[in-house]
Amino acid sequence: MTRRRRTRRGGAVGALGLALVLAGCATKPLPPAVPTVALSDAAAREVVRRWTTEWQTFTGLRASVDLTVHSSKGDDRASALLLVSPTALRLEVATPFGFPALVATAAPDRIVVFRPFERRALTTTSSPEAVQRWLGVPIDPEALIGLLVGHVPAPDPDPVWTEGGSGDPHLVYERRGVRHRVWVTAAGLPARLRVDRQPGFTATFDWTVDGHLQRLRVDVPDRESVLTLRYISAEPAAPPPEAFVLTLPPDIKIDRLD
Repeated sequence: MTRRRRTRRGGAVGALGLALVLAGCATKPLPPAVPTVALSDAAAREVVRRWTTEWQTFTGLRASVDLTVHSSKGDDRASALLLVSPTALRLEVATPFGFPALVATAAPDRIVVFRPFERRALTTTSSPEAVQRWLGVPIDPEALIGLLVGHVPAPDPDPVWTEGGSGDPHLVYERRGVRHRVWVTAAGLPARLRVDRQPGFTATFDWTVDGHLQRLRVDVPDRESVLTLRYISAEPAAPPPEAFVLTLPPDIKIDRLD
């Protein structure tokens, strides 16, 4: 039997809205946030190199999660199955009776959202705008996949430095012309990521004492939207590419949004 575990380190509801099914399962309160630490510039560069190496060895993840999307319209919550590879993700939401209510995939080129009950599918080119329509947060799909497993986007081949002094220490770097700020725990794990753009976002990571990711929260203040994902269980996986390809029945209506 495979031992399930949480992810370890060592996508406002709109046209692609996530038709979440309310889940009644209770969740345990999270422990207090882990304090962050100051790093020298050299130590910051070493931490970023280690994160990059860890991501290069990542093969995939299969998990059961609680997912909440908050927008100005209210909160939607679901229990879902999540499948992640380094370049794609698949999310399956079921009703309380076990019937599939939504199946969605995000690959490098396309996002597809299939609602079996409505006999309808929506598809669009992968982009931050598409993820915002789907999950309420304007994040590049590639970056979203990393965030889901506790990985922050890698910097461009430019310097990594530190700011904030002793009062608010964090490391800073540029990625594709956008400034990223990362607060780091004493264990060398990302505690918080802030992306300085319009609209920007902040991703907060909650870790267990043994280095397992237990919750991701993404806040987009300008859009009054919050995406929260809490891991129930997870295990390493190496999903094949076809796991992220949806083969739709011939009678399904497909709305193309690009």
